[in-house]
Amino acid sequence: MKKIFGFTLAEVLITLGIIGVVAAMTIPSIINKTNKKELQTSFKAAYSILSQAVSQVVTEEGGNLRKTYVYTEPNDSTSSGVWYPNNKLIADKLYSKLKVIGECNYTGSVRTFNKSSDSPQIDRGTVKPNRALANGMCFNVGMNAGQINLTIDTNGTKGPNILGYDIFYFDIDDSDKLRPKQASSHIYTEDELENIFGTNYSDSLSAVQYGDPCSLNSNQAGNGLGCAYYALIDQNPDDKTKGYWESLR
Repeated sequence: MKKIFGFTLAEVLITLGIIGVVAAMTIPSIINKTNKKELQTSFKAAYSILSQAVSQVVTEEGGNLRKTYVYTEPNDSTSSGVWYPNNKLIADKLYSKLKVIGECNYTGSVRTFNKSSDSPQIDRGTVKPNRALANGMCFNVGMNAGQINLTIDTNGTKGPNILGYDIFYFDIDDSDKLRPKQASSHIYTEDELENIFGTNYSDSLSAVQYGDPCSLNSNQAGNGLGCAYYALIDQNPDDKTKGYWESLR
């Protein structure tokens, strides 16, 4: 008689179980790496698009964008506020280069870089850019502290909607170049912020964004405002020996 060799049902089930365990251990890691790569690719595309738009406006306007469009003056004789009457003018010029097709409506919250809390509306532009672009990104232009600030969500409202992941901040420098926001080298503690801004510092927009924070160790509500620089050079803001994108949680 000829013998026929094969696997028993128990052996098959054990093998499938092992494959399932290995898959459960490796697939999340693969997905996580893929998601980080997608975020990096979207950021690079956004930086290129914004650079081209700024360059085009500079060429058309003859340069000196900040000198031409940014200045401050009192709103009225009784106000100590700051008014940027040319905000809409420069914003519309940039919007025209980026093919605005509608509005971006966020239904959920925007989180800080280390995901420790929700981020409030930030005075430097907005954490929720409200102009929808044809390429699926969201964008906003705003003036503050003598700067033309650009905020972009590199993949639109679908998420993760986290500062330093898909939402980044830039401004236009004195040489008319697109400049990624960079955090100060110091991570401000709650005690330090209280000493600078008072006991109610958490209610101050200046306090939550002070130093343009970007650190996995910062608990400021504006943590992530200064991440664009590190994302561009692919450097972990907390550890220069590591890459920015690989370090995202």
